[in-house]
Amino acid sequence: MVSFEESRQRYPHPDRVVVTGTPVREEFFRYRRQEARELLGLSDDRPLVLSFWGSLGARDMNRKMVDFIRLAGESDLFHHIHAAGRSGYGWMPEALLEAGVDLEKRPSLRLLEYIFDMPRVMAAADLVICRAGASTLAELTALAKPCILVPSPNVTNNHQERNARLLEKRGGAVVLTEDGLSGAQLYETAKQLVGDAMRLDRMKSAQSAMSIPDAAERIYAVAMEVYKEKR
Repeated sequence: MVSFEESRQRYPHPDRVVVTGTPVREEFFRYRRQEARELLGLSDDRPLVLSFWGSLGARDMNRKMVDFIRLAGESDLFHHIHAAGRSGYGWMPEALLEAGVDLEKRPSLRLLEYIFDMPRVMAAADLVICRAGASTLAELTALAKPCILVPSPNVTNNHQERNARLLEKRGGAVVLTEDGLSGAQLYETAKQLVGDAMRLDRMKSAQSAMSIPDAAERIYAVAMEVYKEKR
């Protein structure tokens, strides 16, 4: 059982592969965008950019985010929430101060260690910047969230980039590779996307077309079918 139709041909017996999608927790379908924005205290119309690199963060990417956050603060074009993870939250506030960013004076910028209610924050977001793990991509497509994906280079068979390229090919994501990427380049890409409403709408449509909201039910049905055949 796999997440994407394109995955089928990578197996020796494609006829025995079923596209079920990856299950997404019900909480991700709880909030509408405006409701989620209000719960986060966002009272104006500026877009919200959400970024995270996983529960442990990623030190190299967090270093790039210091420059990203500095530029976002200077322009003040959008709200930005960044989850630094355990490995980044300890040093990033000081690094931002050294870069001239006082978060207490920049209410549109929020630096967190973890995001404990990801369904709510992701629902409020207009653009998500993150890695390309299977569960994360399932959540993004379920909510039809345009995204910038920076695949982790430290995974088996480079599978995150393979995942990310599928979304990019279908028009739902922009993929940037970590090697040689700068915070300024990441910022400029985000700035262009949030400033192009028509492109964001196309990306949302592409994400929706890839979504399989009943993945858990499909997996259960396949498992029961196999079980009955084996009996």
